Amino acid sequence: MEPIVTSFILVALAEMGDKTQLVAFSLASRYRRPWVVMAGILVATVLNHALAASVGTWVSAHVPPRVMA
Repeated sequence: MEPIVTSFILVALAEMGDKTQLVAFSLASRYRRPWVVMAGILVATVLNHALAASVGTWVSAHVPPRVMA
């Protein structure tokens, strides 16, 4: 069951990138300000990665290595 769940999660994450690109294209064409849309996406991506790194650091500090393995 684990390989099926892992595959499902990986495919779902991969599809998110495609949806993000479609949203970026549609917003840029709708508002006719592609640089503003791209800047917003850049800021959101940086904040998302910072949050993910912070949570990962917190989890690794509070969860024993045996459980992480």
